[in-house]
Amino acid sequence: MMPKQYKVNACLTFVLAVLFYLFWQINKHQPALSQVNAFAEDPYDAVGSFGTQLAVFTALLSVVRAFRPYQPNKVLDSQKVHLVRAEYITCLSVAVTLAADIVAMIRYPSVWMGFPAGQILAALVVGMALLTALIGWLIHYATRESRLPSAHHRWTRAIGISLVGVLILALYPENVPQSVPGELLTVVVGATLFIASVWAWGMAISPSLETHGEDFIDDLVSMYRWLKAHTGHFSVLLTPFEKTLGSSFLRPLVNWLNPRRHTWNGILLFGIFIGVLLALAEAIGEGGLGPHQIGRFAVLATVFAVLEGSGVVLGYAFLAKPLGLFRHDSDDKISRNVLFRRDEQ
Repeated sequence: MMPKQYKVNACLTFVLAVLFYLFWQINKHQPALSQVNAFAEDPYDAVGSFGTQLAVFTALLSVVRAFRPYQPNKVLDSQKVHLVRAEYITCLSVAVTLAADIVAMIRYPSVWMGFPAGQILAALVVGMALLTALIGWLIHYATRESRLPSAHHRWTRAIGISLVGVLILALYPENVPQSVPGELLTVVVGATLFIASVWAWGMAISPSLETHGEDFIDDLVSMYRWLKAHTGHFSVLLTPFEKTLGSSFLRPLVNWLNPRRHTWNGILLFGIFIGVLLALAEAIGEGGLGPHQIGRFAVLATVFAVLEGSGVVLGYAFLAKPLGLFRHDSDDKISRNVLFRRDEQ
């Protein structure tokens, strides 16, 4: 079982991620604030989009790892490392996005300065920054005795990447996003700067030695077993799911998607799937999806799928190992059978 303070911090990071998502959505869609939103255009908007997604994902990952059941008397050192990193990366996702927002506000002061809504926007940015700093400090305080000193080059790397990112965001040509290829390039630039910055600061702040422990599949399996054990007679409803997942028809597909065996297959498809969902949400938000809009939606979904897939793959390449998402196991007997075997007595 995780210590109480780790659970509290996981809940706080989840609250931070939810508030950050609301902050981003309100500033983008609330009529008055959207008029003074200096960071509503790419590459700043791309940073915010991927920032909210990563913050929510790592916050959920933190909650799962903080509250999931563990075997009695099991050493949790590696799980603690990955849990704390996920909490830090949630805070860093917010912090890096806010830094990009501030760069945009400094670059385009006429968009928001002198307007009442602009003052509200600035207050929201400052409030989110203070909340992020507070939660980051609480995480640091709770783990201060177990942290290892970070190598000097990691701090240098983080500062260097951040300075390069700030310069690119401050000087990025305004005419580039005006064409479709330029817009795609701009989104990729924003995503790359964001992920590289979060990774660099995460490795500087949480430099603990790499340890091999349970991964995200183990987390999900543990939660599934707990659910099955606590649903009583209703657990029989899970039997069809287990039989379907273990059927000879689906097993090859499950193995092909298994990130332990094939690193990129499932990750890329997941990114494409999220991209299509975002495109659907965008289309519905713009007035619905009628029969005469199918062609436009197909183009929109393709663009979103390519961009989201690229961002997910890039984020996974940088952060999968630090977060302990999936360990490599070409045989992976565990993931094939762990849902269906009996718990060891």
